Amino acid sequence: MAVIATNGLLKAQHDWIDDELQTDPLQILILNLMPTKLETERQFLQRFAAVDQDVAVTFMYPTRHHFKTVARAAVVENYVSIDQVVDQSFDGVIITGAPVEQLPFEDVDYWHEFVAISDWAHRHASQTLYECWAAQAGLYQDFDIPKYDLPQKAFGIYSATTVDDHSPLMSGLSAGGLLKMPQSRHTALDLPAQLPADLQVVAANAEVGAAGLDVR
Repeated sequence: MAVIATNGLLKAQHDWIDDELQTDPLQILILNLMPTKLETERQFLQRFAAVDQDVAVTFMYPTRHHFKTVARAAVVENYVSIDQVVDQSFDGVIITGAPVEQLPFEDVDYWHEFVAISDWAHRHASQTLYECWAAQAGLYQDFDIPKYDLPQKAFGIYSATTVDDHSPLMSGLSAGGLLKMPQSRHTALDLPAQLPADLQVVAANAEVGAAGLDVR
């Protein structure tokens, strides 16, 4: 189906040509925390172009972040802040990872804004997807689950040894009984022996631990 970028650096540079929408699109908001913003935009837009429903993607930035790899003025001009969409609702919010996993959460320069955006998303989006560091941060915020440093970096593609086939998040991902999970991280979740009742591990590997969790 079709995908359009309502904003973003690729759109500003005329490096992304919107498809022609056929239906009312799903409205997806992406908080792009990655330093490689152009590449991250393209990856998401290309993936959404492969789904079976029209999608409109809007990119957001944290106003308190000190940018190092892209001009702040360009991001401010071509991304939205939480203040600009605070009264809107979305079908989905995606919060990307960020190369800050070895910092304590509270030492990340936009931590308080992350918390505010995450809380807002709970009320203004049908679903929220946290990726990589954002998943750890969201679990810390909502469930007080900490992370810990690994003795060596977990890097590679691992096969899931545990998959919850009844979870909608896993639908179609473990066809043939095999789910591959790319991992590149220095930290892991310090999950309690008894998870909160509304938190479920849906994919894990015996060597690297939980790689997918669902909040119900």
